[in-house]
Amino acid sequence: MKMSGKKGQASMELLITLAFVMMMLIPITVLVYLQTSSGTEQLSIDQAQQSVSRLKNAADMVAAQGAPAKTTINIIIPRGLNRTIIGSQEPPYIGREIVFGINTAGGETQIVATTLYNITGDLGDYTHAGTYPVAVEAVDNCKGTGMPCVVISPA
Repeated sequence: MKMSGKKGQASMELLITLAFVMMMLIPITVLVYLQTSSGTEQLSIDQAQQSVSRLKNAADMVAAQGAPAKTTINIIIPRGLNRTIIGSQEPPYIGREIVFGINTAGGETQIVATTLYNITGDLGDYTHAGTYPVAVEAVDNCKGTGMPCVVISPA
């Protein structure tokens, strides 16, 4: 009984089967990864939109009441947040915009809300993802300018 040609047949069949399974698993794994990362980015954007909206609404409410009105709200700092602008980037840093910049695969996505009143502030202490308290306070003399505004700061 000669079996010289069939010695490696079982091993070759196993290798072919494993290669076929790998060809099927790799594209599925890549698709799952892409969907998951896309979902994570969308969650960060949604959280940023919610936080910016909450800040805007609180600032408008407190400003309408005037000084010394004050409230504290909780906002979510999402993953991938790389900058926040409260008011303006230009001195004296008073303006009407709230901007959150989120890192995404396509670059930075900016979430912007415009308030009805002048605002200023800094949330630079909030660098890690999580829920944080924020103080929103109406003042009569904003940064020594004599103008009323709303100050947004860590609580």
